Amino acid sequence: MKANLATLGFGAAFGFVLGWARLAEPEVIYAMLRFREPDVYLLMGAAIATAAIGSALLKRGGARTLAGDPVSWRTLAPTRDHVIGSALFGVGWSLSCTCPGPVAVQISRGEVSGLFTATGMLIGIAMRDAMRARASRPPDRASEPPREELPAVGL
Repeated sequence: MKANLATLGFGAAFGFVLGWARLAEPEVIYAMLRFREPDVYLLMGAAIATAAIGSALLKRGGARTLAGDPVSWRTLAPTRDHVIGSALFGVGWSLSCTCPGPVAVQISRGEVSGLFTATGMLIGIAMRDAMRARASRPPDRASEPPREELPAVGL
């Protein structure tokens, strides 16, 4: 319960900052994507730097998460899936003029457009999960047509 309340508090603070910085307004995001809102990049850069430094300090200090697990992560080399996912995220961001954080702010403000974007994100997540499950399943040999055996040719 304590972890849930702390998470709720951090989420509310994050939503407040997104709303205060106007990062939930499609016009601001659109202008940023067209490189006409440099202050948004400064804000995002400051947030990324703060998170990176803070996370490293927490990990180095042996801190624990609200769930009690040690703060840790593993670094992986980028794969084809990362590149494709990044491209899809960027296309979705530019078409909807929003991303997951601002969508939550839009919904909490009662903006209907946020519901459509959130629904699209959930459909995309479900599609990806279905594709992953299908790819990890062994092929069903019973549904394949029988293969013709070729005669062995000796040399």
